[in-house]
Amino acid sequence: MKRRAALVGSLGLILSFGTARAQEPRALDRAASDGVDRPIKDYSGEGDASSVELNPALLSAVRGLDLVVMGYRAVSPFTRGGGLGGFMSFNLGFGLATGIGVQALRPGFGGGFPDPFAARNPDVTKISWALSGGDGKVAAFGLGVHWLRAGGLLRAPDLDVGLLFRLRNYASVGAVARFGPADLQAYGDLASELSLIGELAVRPLGNRTLELAGGVRGRFRADAPGLRVSQWDNLGAMPRGRIAVRWKGLELAAEVEQVRVHALDPSTYNFVRADKAVRGSVQLAVAWDFVKASGGVHAGLGEGLDGYGLAARFSTARQGRVFWPRLVDVERVDLSAIKGERQLLGLLQRLERAEKAGKRTILLVDARSTGLGWASLQEVRSALVRIRDAGGHVFAYLEDTKLKDYYLASAAEQVFLNPAGELATFGLKSTSFYLRGLLDKLGVQVEALHIDEYKSAHEMFSRTGPSDKDREQREAILDDTFAQIVHDIAQARRLSLAQVRDLVDDAPYGPARAEELGLVDAVVYRDQVVEKIGTAVGARVKFAQFDDTAPDPRTWSSAPYVAVVLVEGTIIDGESRTIPLLGTQFTGADTIVAQLRAVRNDPACQGVVLRVNSPGGSALASDLIWREVSRTHEAWQKNPRKSPPIVVSMGDVAASGGYYVAAGTDHVFAQPTTLTGSIGVVSLHFDVSGLLAKLGVATHTFKRGKNADITGFYRPFSADERARMDASIRRVYDLFLKRVGDARGKTVEQVNELGRGHVYSGTDAKELGLVDAFGGLREAVALVRKRSGVGDRRDLQLRVLPARKSLVDLVLDLLGPDRGDKGLRGRIQARRDAEPPLPLVLTTALARLPLGLLFLPQDQPSALMPVVHTIE
Repeated sequence: MKRRAALVGSLGLILSFGTARAQEPRALDRAASDGVDRPIKDYSGEGDASSVELNPALLSAVRGLDLVVMGYRAVSPFTRGGGLGGFMSFNLGFGLATGIGVQALRPGFGGGFPDPFAARNPDVTKISWALSGGDGKVAAFGLGVHWLRAGGLLRAPDLDVGLLFRLRNYASVGAVARFGPADLQAYGDLASELSLIGELAVRPLGNRTLELAGGVRGRFRADAPGLRVSQWDNLGAMPRGRIAVRWKGLELAAEVEQVRVHALDPSTYNFVRADKAVRGSVQLAVAWDFVKASGGVHAGLGEGLDGYGLAARFSTARQGRVFWPRLVDVERVDLSAIKGERQLLGLLQRLERAEKAGKRTILLVDARSTGLGWASLQEVRSALVRIRDAGGHVFAYLEDTKLKDYYLASAAEQVFLNPAGELATFGLKSTSFYLRGLLDKLGVQVEALHIDEYKSAHEMFSRTGPSDKDREQREAILDDTFAQIVHDIAQARRLSLAQVRDLVDDAPYGPARAEELGLVDAVVYRDQVVEKIGTAVGARVKFAQFDDTAPDPRTWSSAPYVAVVLVEGTIIDGESRTIPLLGTQFTGADTIVAQLRAVRNDPACQGVVLRVNSPGGSALASDLIWREVSRTHEAWQKNPRKSPPIVVSMGDVAASGGYYVAAGTDHVFAQPTTLTGSIGVVSLHFDVSGLLAKLGVATHTFKRGKNADITGFYRPFSADERARMDASIRRVYDLFLKRVGDARGKTVEQVNELGRGHVYSGTDAKELGLVDAFGGLREAVALVRKRSGVGDRRDLQLRVLPARKSLVDLVLDLLGPDRGDKGLRGRIQARRDAEPPLPLVLTTALARLPLGLLFLPQDQPSALMPVVHTIE
């Protein structure tokens, strides 16, 4: 209460300052060309369409289409600046923005009082146009042109020249010079005036929550035509300051400025002398998405209020929201729409916002046809549990339900099943194909060099069934995954572990039986779900779509952010590639290296999360990425203030090369069901000589150099060549062991015991010291926040990198003929030129191989886990 009283007292002091001397009327000395007055004048901060009038350079900082309607009414008869105005601006892109304005001004005295300067303050119509160029986040330049029409006189236009400079997110400088008119000549009774304004705005927190600004305005006037500038009246330099406090869609602002006034005789109201005074203002603004309304008052020149101003802003950019109505709205989360890491990370952010909303959150999880992997499901499920722990409501709807669907739905407080649906929760399976028999019939032999007995990526081509060691590790992974699923379902549905296992074995279940066994809470049709949720929460509810409601940009420059760098899919040499129609991702070392360097050198980056969902791939590409991850980590260790920390978050799989890249930093998060490890190397050599013989095709190779054709398809390895290739992958494996040993604090011998190609579940990996903690994106971001010293309350954007390529970019990558080795078409053609074409029948056979292998060169070491690792 004391703080509130002090605040009210301070505002009262601001608004009443200068009134003690008000024994004689004081009229505001204000040029008619200054336009409609307003309680708060912003020359360097955020800006809107009305910046056409104040500083045209600010238009570059206004996004999209913006419309402002404003008015000012004098309460004191001696306050000038009354009138109505409308402004519109449009950001054209390409660094250009433009705006227009129309104002009807009534600057004369009110109440019938005689105005000694009535000729200088006639009713005026003002038309404005402005153009701004530059980047509103860095620097911008603006020009404004204003036409004044008073009676039948159209004065030569005023000219504004505006500048804007952003000093990162913490300071902004605005400057405006107004030549009124542009030729600085007086027209009739309208005086000529030169106005120079400079303002520095500071944001101590680096965002828009608190803004402090101070500046000065200098005025020079010529009342008669033909005067040189040196003969003009210097009206003085007048300081000003303002403060703004913002929270979501609310803004409270105050301003204090020195102004020039005319002291009047109390009896005749004739001019007595020119003087200076201090006046203050306060303004409250309220925003709701695309609409913002504000109102404020001026005081200080008279005994009470001087005047008040009202404004409304309409914009295509969101302005924040004062209230989030989630009490009776249900948000639907469709898991079938989540494809790939980018959409998964977007969902996790969405669920985190729902968690922060607490009791206002009501979610319906549509768990039909869930296509995520088990680790991703576990991460999403944990987020749903946290929402419930925060007081929110989570419901789930099922139809034809597999175990994945039910596992996710079991996190809800109530599970609904369609009357025509069933629970087909049959358990887990992992199926592999073995092509050795087919290849034997075709006459194709595959020689597999691998380290070591658990490295089974080759077995698809070299065996007719799984090896004992591969069978051992697959059984262990299934055991750990199934145990986690059973535990989580049992805990959620209040069943014993044995009951859940029996229920899996006895599946499927119809709706009635599922409800009887306590696996679902109600059997309803889709249209009845809303009613059921309403009954559960005790309110009428409806489905609604919730968009982001962050205010129009929180920061002036690049907002502080955490970079999430994706390593997704097979790791390959060169640049990343995407096959859009198949949704297949290939992570290129060159792309990730460039991205890590960029964020490491970006002052706005507060931390890096390397998100790995990859079975590995090229050993060389994996080492290149490891090197850049390591350099980023070392830079942070040497100078934590200037370099961002980096940690690893593993998704469904981070094995072999996927684990290799994670060894560049000191902290790794994984889910218990993540597949990881597979520390080993494999190299495949395809010999098609048997197939060619069956087709009657002969080959002869001319060469210089004993081993020039060692990588050819047309003969098997000799003993010497096999030894050479084995030594090659051994060197890669030894380097792999060293990388992991250095990162995990283990000897090479200890890593070798854990390695040899062995794939582990996240549960086993944590016990063996290959990962540090269970967790996902949330935990990883929390750790980089802690390491970078960013508090939990400070807003940080999450940028998923590398940026997704547009369809146009993909077409250019495919067709670009002059892009060196960067174009996909160029790479394909280069490979065709370097090697003789394969027979059509072999080309057809290769087309049926897993896509990841097609992008890995033959006879080169690959850090790749088994091709088939999906657990359904």
